[in-house]
Amino acid sequence: MANNEIQLLENIELQFCLAENEVQFEEKLKIFLSPVLKKLATPNVIVREKVIEILNHFKKRMTNTVKLPWNSLVEIIYSDNYMNSTLVKNFTILYLKMAYDRLTEKDKITYLSPLIKNIELKPLNQKEFLFQIILELLPKSSLKLSDLETKEVVDSLYLLYEGGRLLSRQKESLRQSQSLKLKVMHYLCKSKLAANIFPEMLHVSFDCLFSPKTEINLQKQGTEFIQWIIRMVDTSRLELIGRVLLFGLLNIIKDTKIEKFNNLLSKQEINQTLLFRPFYSSLDLSIHNPEEAIDNEILKEIVIKFQEINHLDQFNQWTNKENVQAIINILEENIDEVRRLVKTFQSSCLVLMLAFLI
Repeated sequence: MANNEIQLLENIELQFCLAENEVQFEEKLKIFLSPVLKKLATPNVIVREKVIEILNHFKKRMTNTVKLPWNSLVEIIYSDNYMNSTLVKNFTILYLKMAYDRLTEKDKITYLSPLIKNIELKPLNQKEFLFQIILELLPKSSLKLSDLETKEVVDSLYLLYEGGRLLSRQKESLRQSQSLKLKVMHYLCKSKLAANIFPEMLHVSFDCLFSPKTEINLQKQGTEFIQWIIRMVDTSRLELIGRVLLFGLLNIIKDTKIEKFNNLLSKQEINQTLLFRPFYSSLDLSIHNPEEAIDNEILKEIVIKFQEINHLDQFNQWTNKENVQAIINILEENIDEVRRLVKTFQSSCLVLMLAFLI
């Protein structure tokens, strides 16, 4: 049996020797790299040594421009039989990373989505292994803004987030799933297209804000994404989702007690106006400078005002001129600097009111 395997490997080695240029070398890799790697799972020492000899031959011919067969490498990763072999696992990771580094920035996102497909159904050791690969490779991607406006990339980002969401239900995967979701949100908050894909943009926003397994950084990203949606979403779509977005923001404000709110504001890099900017600059982004943040004490009063509203699901009770004016009055009475914001705040609230009351 071992002799047959050795003969097979020698025939494969001869095929690579006959490859005269890089194009031919790539074609041989597409056909033979995966079968050669799988042979590392054999219990026969001589066969394993022959495989490593062939892999060393590959290494000598490998240049930075040689493309590796990504899909066949992913198939190995999803194979339970071969992932039980340390040698197969280590060499496959090595080649997978090499293949990833040779992808275009756009493909670096789209090629990751197959790795997370049905990941929640995998055994724990394989799940952790896949997560390790995804979390290690994802930061290597430096997407251009133009890449973030292609449907293929945005769909892949949403698929990656959904994989993270499903895994967050499992205690042993919670930390890794949160890390993945944060990395994905970093890109979604820069994509105008992502802000216009319904209902995914709402699912992601509300999962960040209200998932039982969420945490402060994800809540921050969820709020930022809602702000991004309000800025970038098509006007006709805003008329459909304005009520839902407003409910999400009011609900998280209502459920945030003052003590927790103080902790939220004390966290480094969290802007004091984070939760409220969508109300006073939802469609008119005249407020960009963090130095223009509203005083912390004033924010407390606004939160108290929102917490006095007992039925936030009854939007008609909140979206009237009296309640809007009450919040404006709080701002006017307590800080001079905020008066220049009042007009923007009022017009933005009225725009949102009209969007979902018409």
